[in-house]
Amino acid sequence: MILITGATGFIGQHLVTWLSSRQHLLTCLIRPSHHERQFAPGVNLRIVAGDVDDPPALRLAMHDVTAVIHLAAARNGDDDQTLEATNVQGTQNVIEAMHEVGVTRLIALSPIGADTHSAYAFLRSKGLADDLVRRSELNYTLIQSSAVYGPGDHWTEAIATLLRRWPFAFPIAGDGKGRLQPIAASDLLTCLGKCLTEPQTIKATFLVGGPQHLTYDEMISVIMDATRHRRRKRYLRQASAVSYARFLCRLIGGKPIYAPADLDLLAVDRTTTLDAVAYQFGFSPVRMANALDYLKPRPRHRGQDQR
Repeated sequence: MILITGATGFIGQHLVTWLSSRQHLLTCLIRPSHHERQFAPGVNLRIVAGDVDDPPALRLAMHDVTAVIHLAAARNGDDDQTLEATNVQGTQNVIEAMHEVGVTRLIALSPIGADTHSAYAFLRSKGLADDLVRRSELNYTLIQSSAVYGPGDHWTEAIATLLRRWPFAFPIAGDGKGRLQPIAASDLLTCLGKCLTEPQTIKATFLVGGPQHLTYDEMISVIMDATRHRRRKRYLRQASAVSYARFLCRLIGGKPIYAPADLDLLAVDRTTTLDAVAYQFGFSPVRMANALDYLKPRPRHRGQDQR
């Protein structure tokens, strides 16, 4: 049985569906809330109410578990104390519970750029968490990923929503030259799945990304092409971009395309070698332009708009 923390997040929900379809037995540690009903129909899993800040719930969730996939993390809009409690202390709680219960296999996910000495609070907290994983004396695998996209990701979908609803210039935070290597959620899931089955991934850290290095500016152009909504780009200071994004959200709805933690991630180079996934996991990830069908305009049926 596999325990997943952070199962109600974007990657967590995709992972639950993916593993369940492959007949894995799953336990999910979930805060008591409506999130229990967000999983795809037919997914079979055991739910334990709790969070990574709840050691007794962690120990209970690990009953009969042979591996833990640790996805739970705090990021957007969270203060330093919350980042420390969830990302650092939460990871420590997971590791301690595993030692107490006797579970030895841990797979953890982190962003490229995580560093204990980072100037950015989120990346620093994830760097501290990664250091705990490496020093855990468990059979760990650490995957550090570039930006992950797919249905339900909130960031490419927020960008696409703004492009559809706002016919004027698209706001770019900074100069748009921050470098990314976007990887499709489906490809990241394949990497996680291989970590479960391939012993050579134990006691190793893998950096993963898609098959292209893109600047943020170039990535926005790819999304514009997918949605068929080309816009001028307006380059703003980062603080102004956050304020403008919030204004547009209030004006036209949807989610803000920028939050402070997002700007932190744009400030660092989040790339690895272009063949990282092929070399380490034996398959070629999809190009971003070929994996954005979920953002494309849906064809209208005859009479759809008639009243």
